[in-house]
Amino acid sequence: MNRLQFVFCRDGHKDQTEQRFDDADGEPHIDGRSIVDGATFVMRGVDWLVRRGGDWAGTPRSLCTLVVEPVDP
Repeated sequence: MNRLQFVFCRDGHKDQTEQRFDDADGEPHIDGRSIVDGATFVMRGVDWLVRRGGDWAGTPRSLCTLVVEPVDP
């Protein structure tokens, strides 16, 4: 089982960190898709651009930024 860390960023600021566990063997996955640097994934009902961000205490870290930032009215 793989443990993954996602750092969700909005407007360039770290917003929230989330730990996930992946039962797949080998490379880490999100909803059955391999995490590829620069790919877009839907998490929490929103499109996120996922970039590999190294490791944190031996856990692979991915930095997630919104594909489209919301516009203030």
